[in-house]
Amino acid sequence: MNIVLIALLLTGIAGCDWIAPSDDSPYNHIFREQEAHLTEDASSPFCDFSIDYTYLEAKDDSIATLINHAIQREWLGDAYATLAPEMAVDSFMNVYIRNYRNEVGTLYQADKAKATSGEAIPQWYDQTYSLVTFVEEGHAGTVNASANWFVDMGGAHPNQWSRWMNFDFVTGKPLRKQDVFKAEAEQDIESLLLDKLIRQQAEQHPEENVTSLEDLQKLGFLQMTSMYIPDNFLLSKEAVLFLFNRYDIAPYSAGEIVIKVPYEEIGQWIKN
Repeated sequence: MNIVLIALLLTGIAGCDWIAPSDDSPYNHIFREQEAHLTEDASSPFCDFSIDYTYLEAKDDSIATLINHAIQREWLGDAYATLAPEMAVDSFMNVYIRNYRNEVGTLYQADKAKATSGEAIPQWYDQTYSLVTFVEEGHAGTVNASANWFVDMGGAHPNQWSRWMNFDFVTGKPLRKQDVFKAEAEQDIESLLLDKLIRQQAEQHPEENVTSLEDLQKLGFLQMTSMYIPDNFLLSKEAVLFLFNRYDIAPYSAGEIVIKVPYEEIGQWIKN
């Protein structure tokens, strides 16, 4: 089914959920996986690399192509933005692995030479890169895109973060928070998010009696910043989801924070 036709269907039934037909999905999928050793020696350290990538079936449709290019720019980088999706993923993988071998290989060879004198080779040479992406229908007339990274370079703990985006299915343009939420409603939305966060943490920590900002701060939340509307949000079918990555508003141990706000609670502050 042509993407423009899908867009017209979506806008024509605003407020209703649109489900892609199972025999003509507008999505394609790429999976790449490689255990890339530093040297030709199979016992040498390696990078466990994987990408599970979803993108829109573009064919000759410019809207889907615009969305794919914007997603590739965010997920992979400017150098891969305008390539065909499979070429972008393969090129990114090849460059990442080549850089791993070039940048880490010299250090490994030096440590390997020292190891003959009894020094152990550091464990950090074994690394992991994982990227999982999703694209799906969002709230009427929008497309949701999300990416989740897991990168372990041998530090104290792995780096894990997510990036969310929304697109207008008719124009292909990304929808930033200033495009979606009324400027005059910023404080109201922040207050709503704070209240939701207090309730969320109260449920997760019943022994702490969390009822206020001060109680959140005792748990490590919002110590370095006030509540704010994050750039990471999704206009999903049933609610607006707001994402705070590790360290955004809480310590690493708190993990990813997702606050769900139904449209009936936030709809008055969303632009028409």
